[in-house]
Amino acid sequence: MLKSRRALSIDKGYCDYNWWHQIDQEGAFFVTRLKRNASIRVLKSRSTEGDILSDEVIEFKNKWPGGGRKNNYVKPLRRIVVHREGHVDPLVLVTNLMGVPVEEVAALYKQRWAIELWFKWVKQNLKIKKFLGQSENAVKIQILVALITYLIADLYRQLCGSRRGFYLWLAELKSTLFQRPRLEFEVLKRRRKWKSDFQIHQAQLAL
Repeated sequence: MLKSRRALSIDKGYCDYNWWHQIDQEGAFFVTRLKRNASIRVLKSRSTEGDILSDEVIEFKNKWPGGGRKNNYVKPLRRIVVHREGHVDPLVLVTNLMGVPVEEVAALYKQRWAIELWFKWVKQNLKIKKFLGQSENAVKIQILVALITYLIADLYRQLCGSRRGFYLWLAELKSTLFQRPRLEFEVLKRRRKWKSDFQIHQAQLAL
């Protein structure tokens, strides 16, 4: 189990061999996807079953991948190919977790979807278009403030007994935020009384 270890699950867009090397040097672990054009050499194959198509120990063949940059990751890696139901292409994972069960490695990568779904929810619901600060503390404070504001507003909506959707209710709240409902109700009552009295007097004049 990985309870005492630091494991990072990252998308294929963060394919940086030297960054992987830094993670490994820090004593942490990563699980990510391997690009199709990666130049690798298979050192060892392990037996697999079920949805696990292959489990191999590999190393990078090209120490100079291009652009004058040197690939500092010289240690062996683990390449796992997983069948995905409903997809033609399998999932090709790479990790420095050498002795962990295959199912656990695949589960670690799957967990990253929960993180992406959370960020999607943040963008859609908290309306954070840009961060006001660039430091870690500034980003955390802005997200927490937006999250607390959202929760307080939703709790207030529930206490009011509103049956409207949150965003419809929020739009109404924004437009009536500085209005006084009790005073407006009294004004409405006086207008209705004046209209009723006017109609009575108009009827008497017609006679």
